[in-house]
Amino acid sequence: MKTEADNKTCPSSTCKEGALLLGVVQGDNTVALLTGTPLTVDKAFAEKAHEDGDPERRFRFANKCVQTGCKQWTGHSCGVITRLHEMNERIEADAQLKPCAIRNTCRWYAQEGDSACTICTYVVTNNLEEV
Repeated sequence: MKTEADNKTCPSSTCKEGALLLGVVQGDNTVALLTGTPLTVDKAFAEKAHEDGDPERRFRFANKCVQTGCKQWTGHSCGVITRLHEMNERIEADAQLKPCAIRNTCRWYAQEGDSACTICTYVVTNNLEEV
């Protein structure tokens, strides 16, 4: 029997066929979320994006939350947004949330509410410098 928890979307996934293109990383390392229906990544896009370097440094992707299949899963929730929320306790939810294509199924929104949306635009999935 599927539950509502089984149908959540991870807003910080990787670039692979079937993922959703959620946003574009800007020069200031914030994410400009796409509005409207999310674009599904096809094989050609994924291949091209990988040819040009790590796509998660340039784009944000979403995909099905796999819960226990993810190293970020704490056993009952996503550890990423929990840690980010704890590190940014003073962040208050924006008075006017930006449009988001996945909010109704977003794992982070389900856990942290409007404040997750405020933090979300500052999350670059892979922002590690290459050495």
